[in-house]
Amino acid sequence: MSVNYRHCYDLLQLTPDATWEDLRKSYKRLVQHCHPDRFEQNFSARKEAELRLREINNAYQVLSSYYKSHRRLPLGKTLAHSGWQFQNTSGLESRDEEYLAAKRWPVLNTVVSKWLVLGIPFGLIVLVFAFLLNQFSKGEAEAHKEELHLPSNPLQGGSVAAEADPAFRYGDSKKQVLAVQGSPGRISGDSWFYGKSRVDFEQGYVVGWHTEDIPLQTSGTLPGKKQKQIDLGMSMEEVLAIQGAPVMKSKRRWDYGASFIEFHNGKVIGWYSSVLRPLLVDEKSRSKK
Repeated sequence: MSVNYRHCYDLLQLTPDATWEDLRKSYKRLVQHCHPDRFEQNFSARKEAELRLREINNAYQVLSSYYKSHRRLPLGKTLAHSGWQFQNTSGLESRDEEYLAAKRWPVLNTVVSKWLVLGIPFGLIVLVFAFLLNQFSKGEAEAHKEELHLPSNPLQGGSVAAEADPAFRYGDSKKQVLAVQGSPGRISGDSWFYGKSRVDFEQGYVVGWHTEDIPLQTSGTLPGKKQKQIDLGMSMEEVLAIQGAPVMKSKRRWDYGASFIEFHNGKVIGWYSSVLRPLLVDEKSRSKK
């Protein structure tokens, strides 16, 4: 079944040339706008907001999954996508001053726009800056060269996972994590940090991870380490020990960003886990009950 990317763009109020940063900003803005707590006194409006929030989250999941697989958004290079209508607000076609501003170079005897003349020195500055940035990047790559060329895997006893794999797992090399998750924000000892999320290594191979603000593209579980999850009927104290302190809380609901957990008489009766801030919940257990 084909995916209607245009509908996802419409839900998230994006234009076809939107970037990954535009997607995240628009998603966060819409989540705040459609948060059900804004309509706590209006039952009908609250239900409509919850439905709208689910549609926005589904659209974000579709586009973010495409970005993680292709390193670009689906309509990023198709600005003339069929079905999209754009209003020409530039007015350049009816402005003769753009043509009147053209000047004739005395040496080449050709007509050249004044913007091209002004853009040449600016372009040279950009090229110099790009060259210096490239030299700095090469120095950084050399500093981590030994980390990205490692011996055979002592934890799995076999070859590392293929770089085409969209996730990393226990025992994968740093090179595989780099290919899947990208460069870390910072490195501290044997741990790579992506925001507050963390991947732990031992002798250059994955031995653990912890997901918090930025989702990690992991696969499988850690041997001998089963993380406790939130389940129906748990007390508020148990939820606090597993998920941590909420951003907002009341007797009936705790909010963790776009995600939330609902209570009745101090016990968990339901939740909603957003891809922007996943909850440590047991979805299989809820479906059985």
